[in-house]
Amino acid sequence: MNVDQHIKVAQWHMEQARMHATDNGHSCGCPANEHDQKAIDAVESGNIEEETACAV
Repeated sequence: MNVDQHIKVAQWHMEQARMHATDNGHSCGCPANEHDQKAIDAVESGNIEEETACAV
């Protein structure tokens, strides 16, 4: 993906998070997949490194 595509995916995730945080009960209930968990762990540890290869 290019930079613009990464930003669009991030924006989609931010909007999903905002909707999940509302009082209307919006929730997917999906567990984090391996790639998402890697991102969560990196953010929580403060150690975000650039990915230079496809993670799929």
